[in-house]
Amino acid sequence: MTAITIKVSPAEARTLRAQARASNRTVSAYLRTVVFPARAPRPRKRVIKNHPVSGLPFDATPGPAVSFDEVKAALADFP
Repeated sequence: MTAITIKVSPAEARTLRAQARASNRTVSAYLRTVVFPARAPRPRKRVIKNHPVSGLPFDATPGPAVSFDEVKAALADFP
């Protein structure tokens, strides 16, 4: 990672360290969460495997592909 140096007053430094300590983070980690609050979630790495019986490829990525609410909404208009 690249280091960036900033100058703050002693009072600002105390406040910054106190806020970082209160959030159970280092000063660097605290500043990253304040400056970059909404990071996009990292995409899951897809795992493609071949089915043992049919031999066809399928998506074996762990976790649900869709949420329960998405399935419920999709089936709401189903006859």
